[in-house]
Amino acid sequence: MGIFRFSGLAIAILLFGLTANSPAANASWDEATKAFAKKQYAAAAKLFKPLAEKGNALAQYQIALMHRMGLGMTKDQKEAKKWSRLAAKQGNADAQLMLGSLYAKAEGGESADVVNAYIWYEASAKEGNAEAKKELVSLEKGMTPQQLTDARAKAQKCVTSKYELCD
Repeated sequence: MGIFRFSGLAIAILLFGLTANSPAANASWDEATKAFAKKQYAAAAKLFKPLAEKGNALAQYQIALMHRMGLGMTKDQKEAKKWSRLAAKQGNADAQLMLGSLYAKAEGGESADVVNAYIWYEASAKEGNAEAKKELVSLEKGMTPQQLTDARAKAQKCVTSKYELCD
């Protein structure tokens, strides 16, 4: 019976992979990016959202960006954090940079969280994002030695866990 369960799981994974890369999914992505490029943000959001909900890191980043900027949807930093975190945990360096920025430049009554900002800037920098490296240097200048020690330890834990232990 164990073999049948494994086979069923393998088939389910294969089918998911096929549908995730299906022409329909690619067509939705293409339509969404075209709508975004034409500044038809509401239409783009409707097309990106189902892809984001299915776990597409690029679509999650786009939804986060649109929430952060108020493009085609309400400007909502909490939603921007939610969606950028989902993409960041999949290794999307742009989402990691955005998440770091959301922590560093908190808006809407929240206070800045330099330790979490450092963690995500560091993750993005490790993925090769040059802008994140600049943000790290700037952020470090305003941190206390204790904050810096704490942030470095947490960032190391985050990166070595492949973004599982970042919160």
